[in-house]
Amino acid sequence: MDCSGCGFEVEGGYAFCPRCGRRQPVPCASCGYPCAPDFEFCPKCGASVGAPAKAVERTVPTPSRTPVPPSRTPSLLPNIESEDGLHPVSDADRRTVTVLFADLCGFTTLSEQLDPEVMQALQNQLFKELTAAVRNFGGFVDKFIGDALLALFGAPVAHEDDPERALRAALDMIARTA
Repeated sequence: MDCSGCGFEVEGGYAFCPRCGRRQPVPCASCGYPCAPDFEFCPKCGASVGAPAKAVERTVPTPSRTPVPPSRTPSLLPNIESEDGLHPVSDADRRTVTVLFADLCGFTTLSEQLDPEVMQALQNQLFKELTAAVRNFGGFVDKFIGDALLALFGAPVAHEDDPERALRAALDMIARTA
């Protein structure tokens, strides 16, 4: 399946694109139709996207671009059964994410005073250092927005201490910019 954000080929079962970090479509538990991550109900069959699959035998379509039912989709998480023991439980689609936003203060004033090539070189070097700080603490740089950086801690890889990691990355960013 190709990422809906960057077009990168994403393996089945991935909730996020490994290249751009964008959340991928979620297959409907009833019919397998790929639903947008924010859909509550499947537009094809009307079933709740988060509802467990019905115990109805379905044949798997043969074309490679056809959605695969979740029961046949490989998972990166261990199989955990629900209390009734009938339905697998997975928290791959819902997780807490810590967002770190870093903005360069005084960027506009500084860019008016410096040569554009010098300013671009300075900004590139600064973003390289900020990205290194994020990665050192297990974060993922989601995007650069003008003179700002948006980083995620908890997606695509989650850790128990993601908020702490984000804070430590922020402190490292401040130290690196000094």
